Order: sequence, then structure tokens, then C-alpha cells
Amino acid sequence: MQLDSQEDTQTHFMKILTRISNFGSLGLIAAGLCHPASGVAAGTTPDKPNYSTNSADREACQSQLNKIYGAIQEFQRRNQRLPMWLSDLTPEYINDRDLLVCPYVRESGNIKKWREQFNKVPVFGDSGSCTYAYEFCTEVIPTLPDVTCRDYKERQMGLMGFSVPIVRCFAHRPVLNLAFDGNIYESPSEWEDNFVKSPADEMLFHAVPKQQGDESQNQDVLKVIQPRNAETDARILDLSNRYNALLLHLSQMDGAGGLLVTYPEGVQRIGGIEFDIRGLIHLTGKDFPIAFPERVDDIVVNQRCSHIHFLHGAMCSAPEGSTIASYLVHQRGGYTKVPIVYGKDVKTRWFDFRQQTELDNPKVAWASPPNCIGTTGKSLRLYHTTWSNPSPDVAVQSIGFVSHLTDSAPFLVAITLE
Repeated sequence: MQLDSQEDTQTHFMKILTRISNFGSLGLIAAGLCHPASGVAAGTTPDKPNYSTNSADREACQSQLNKIYGAIQEFQRRNQRLPMWLSDLTPEYINDRDLLVCPYVRESGNIKKWREQFNKVPVFGDSGSCTYAYEFCTEVIPTLPDVTCRDYKERQMGLMGFSVPIVRCFAHRPVLNLAFDGNIYESPSEWEDNFVKSPADEMLFHAVPKQQGDESQNQDVLKVIQPRNAETDARILDLSNRYNALLLHLSQMDGAGGLLVTYPEGVQRIGGIEFDIRGLIHLTGKDFPIAFPERVDDIVVNQRCSHIHFLHGAMCSAPEGSTIASYLVHQRGGYTKVPIVYGKDVKTRWFDFRQQTELDNPKVAWASPPNCIGTTGKSLRLYHTTWSNPSPDVAVQSIGFVSHLTDSAPFLVAITLE
């Protein structure tokens, strides 16, 4: 959709508000509230286009976005929270206020007119001359008085991962997105469309995600994951009822906005063991920005086995030798704790695939193929831990998964019995 005038832009926002009212959800913060859709008029002289498609303009803006990200990171490190607005970064974290103005808009000479078209859009409510949309502002969404823009974004991250934008620039086509993890990628006005592969994806990604910790979060995940094959061996455990995050957490976005499926999916044989890979059970860590639970209990087993195989990983690093999580294997009369130690059992999920030493100590069970890495230079790695049952004749009733709240947030991909 391409809008060339302020009038068209405002009309577009009204249509979005109507959609929100009709569907009882945000419909799309991305389209009209927190990512105001298309039609970003630069408000410039008549001989200058309303937005830039020039690669040099895009690179100049990307350079500023990288600096803004660094300032956000430093603000968060010092204050243990995100800024309310980008202007909070000046002057302590950003000396030059011009850094909050897209170079293309600044060169137009009419920043005020450019901002006027978004005067009713919450993420453009920053004071001064900032032209960037700050997706994590704490402004209330007009149609959802109990939900702020930041609430909405945090819920999206719980479902989809750290590719959710924290800052966006609409003075370019395609739109530029600065993701929560610092990656910069291009997208249409509605960035969620980069992730959509089915009608179910479109419905879920453009709706209001449920709060983390609710059973409804699991229901959201089940709406879009692959259904389990009815013929799958029961010893390959079905974790469907405990999934709380999508495999998108293990994906990446390349600079052109292409979704890189860097993870295995479906029933896969890894290290000689078949695993059912369709979603994640993700736990939180210390100061982790997504409100995942500290523990997930009652992963139903009710089977005898000699060994239990866990396919899992971690997000963010922790000191070598620290226990980041435990599995609690419940049998009649008690449970056995299976510790997961950083540096012995797992390491953080992303690594430089050119560093072959990163595949050992501990040994990686699965890593992204080189053709799935794209321009990011990062490969995913998953690990396989085996627990030997000292009482194989006694049925395992259930398994619990508990975070030890270190700097590393553990996630479980699959469990298989032997």
C-alpha cells in the first residue's frame, strides 16, 4: 500500500481504528498505532518524494539506528529498564539530538510537517523533533485502555522472539526496523508480514497476544504450530500442551527482511534419536526481558524407560560451570534432579559458524546449515543431554523444567524416551 499525502495517511489510520473496533483487538498496532502504516510523507518541497528508496539514505539512517541501539543498551544497563521515550537518551547517552531525526527527513528541511501526520499515533508522541517511531513507549493504546504499546510489544516478543522492532523509520521504502536484538531489517509497513506463512499466522501475529504465563498463551501457540502426527511414537513425547513459544524464537531476519528458518522442524533424527520439534517450552532468566515462567511442571510421561533424551538450548550466556536449569524426573516415591550446566551441557544459542571450536565443549547436537545463515553470520546450535534412569522398571510419571534464574534463559525443544 502506498500513500502519498497526509490526507491519505490519516484516512488509513481511521480504517485501522475501525478494524480494531470491529475485531476487538489491536488488529495491528503495526499498521496504525505503533507502526503507523505507509504513506509517510516527508513533508518536503514538491520536487522531493515523500519517502526515500535510495540506498545511500537507507545506509545513513541505519548508521544512526545502530547508534540509537547502543544508547538504549547503555541506558538499560545503567537503569535496569528501557527509556520511556528516545528523547530520554539525550544528552547523557546521545549528545547530538539530531541523531533522533532520520537524515532523509532532516535534509527535507521540514521536520515539523513530517511529524504532524502522526500527531495522533502513540509511538510518535516523543517531544521535540524525533522522527522515529519508538515501539516500546509506555503510551496507552487508545482502543485498549489497559494495554500500553510496550505491553503489546513485550507480548509479541514472548510469542515471536527478539526480531520484534523497538524503533522504526517510515521515511524509507521498505520501512527500516531496528529489532530488540539490534538487528536492522527491511519490511512492509506491517512488519509482522515478514513472519507470515499461513492465514493462521496472519490472524495471530496481527492480534493482541495473550499475557505470558496464562494458559491462553499456550492456546495461541497451538493455533499456528504444526499438528502432531497421530502416528508418532508415544516415546517421542508430545509437548503440545506445555509449549509457550514458537520456533520463531530460533529464527533470524536478514537485512532484506527475509525470514531465515535456522531451526529443524517436525520429527527429526538428531544424534541417532528422533525428536518431535514443533514449539518451545521457554523459561526465564535473571532480568530476562520476556516474562516467561520460572518453571513448567507436569510434562506428562507415564511410561517406563531406561534413558530420557532432552533436546534443548539457552538464550544468553552464563558463567562456565553454573547450573542454569534442572529437569525434575518424577517417579513413584519422589523425583530425581537432572542439572543443566552452562559450558557442560549447553551454551548460548547463537555462535559464529566460522569458529569450528564453538561446535565442541560441549558438543553441539544440531547447528544451522550454512545456507540458512544469510547475512547475519550467526548460526543456531542445539544440545542433546541424556539421563540414565537408575530404576528403569519404575514408570516415570512426569517431568518438571525449572530455571535457576541465571543470566542464561533455558529452553526445551523436545524429549524422547528410550
